[in-house]
Amino acid sequence: MMMGMHLLFIAYYLSILTFYLGVLIYALPIPVIGLKKWGPRLITDAFFIAALTLSLNTIVNFADYIRTLAGGSWEAFFLQIKSTIAFRSMIVLLFSIFSGIFARFLPGINRLATLIINPILASLHSSMLLYSIATVVYKGVWMLSSLGILLMAIPFRIARNAGAFLLSFAIVFYIALPLYYGFYKLLLYSPSASLGMPMVYGSIVNEFGQPINDGYIGFESPSEGYMGPLPLYSNNYILLVSNPKLLSSPTTLYFDVVGHQFYTNVSNVSLHSLCLQNVYREFYLHVCKVDILVRGLIAYKNGIALHVSPTVNNISIEIFTDEFIKITINSDHDSNLYISFVDAYSIKEIVVDGTIISTNVFDSYRWYWYDLVGSTYIIDVPWGFHTVEIKMELNGMMPTEPSELYTYSTIQRMFSNNNPLFTDALNEIARIVYVDLIASVMFLSLLTSISWGLSRLIGGSSKVRVFP
Repeated sequence: MMMGMHLLFIAYYLSILTFYLGVLIYALPIPVIGLKKWGPRLITDAFFIAALTLSLNTIVNFADYIRTLAGGSWEAFFLQIKSTIAFRSMIVLLFSIFSGIFARFLPGINRLATLIINPILASLHSSMLLYSIATVVYKGVWMLSSLGILLMAIPFRIARNAGAFLLSFAIVFYIALPLYYGFYKLLLYSPSASLGMPMVYGSIVNEFGQPINDGYIGFESPSEGYMGPLPLYSNNYILLVSNPKLLSSPTTLYFDVVGHQFYTNVSNVSLHSLCLQNVYREFYLHVCKVDILVRGLIAYKNGIALHVSPTVNNISIEIFTDEFIKITINSDHDSNLYISFVDAYSIKEIVVDGTIISTNVFDSYRWYWYDLVGSTYIIDVPWGFHTVEIKMELNGMMPTEPSELYTYSTIQRMFSNNNPLFTDALNEIARIVYVDLIASVMFLSLLTSISWGLSRLIGGSSKVRVFP
């Protein structure tokens, strides 16, 4: 704003200079028609630029009034465009997860995913272009307008056309750009039928807010029974695109690893009802994010799980590899630290606060995890601050994760043959992306054409004769 005011001051002084130049040329006793015609032209330009300079605030306020009268809102526009960008990005993430899930079972699925993702990325780029232009116009309308008037104020019309276009661009885009989504909906000629069930995805964290990047999720509902394990993909995100029965019936989610089913914050509740409470949608396509909090679990990786009961004040994992684990525990009460691992691992040494402790001292139990067998050791941790170090050895010839047959069977049940959700979502995405690409290019072209026409009108204002 202040920079714009400085530019207006310069433009105003240039208009005074232009006026005096016009008077000077008008008064020259030299009968050169090519030179004398600049006299009245410069005087006219001086008055016109001075009027623009002094009335710019009125012009911007009038443009604001026209935009409001037309139903445009910058706040609503930015909310929509940010939601669109986030939505497009999430769709790309979801299809990336899809390709990761099915790549093991369907060769060539990555190529199909790429064909789908590419137009969505093009749509994402068009939305980002709109957002960039909107940010410049919304925050810099005074700067752009003042700079345009300054260019127009340069004597002898050296940069008049450029200044007129810049001023027209600022005013037209400031009025019309917030109307984009009304224009978009006009092109979206027929409202699509709302999807009966949303597309659901979620992130996994422990009770300390730390992300859990590996592991498996299990579902249990009265209609479908227990379905698992479904693996996590793409940086602790899990895709939960399920059949309608699973989404609508009371469902409990478990974190299913190393022979244990850890409870989560989703217990005996309809996923569909959770989405209705906190739905993320764009136009007619529903996408819902359900964050999953795993109770008791600290971390899981490659057949090893650390969990604690009851919950302590704080746990910090300093090192977590296949051969060495180091954690620090801070608690104001006694607790139990559980170390669960498949038989591919064997414990070599456990060190608590610098003291080596024999594994024979700890309680332990055995368990089955699908086609794997493993053990859990229980370490008593008194209140206070403690450091636990665990040295392990991995037998690379033995598996650490369940067979892919279990995962494949779960995916087949999750995506039932009579569930049209995925196909409907693809059709809806394709239609919206197609219209989005057309709408953004067409709307920007339309506004640019209007700006160019208005600049020709403003730049040709000298044709109004004020001197006979």
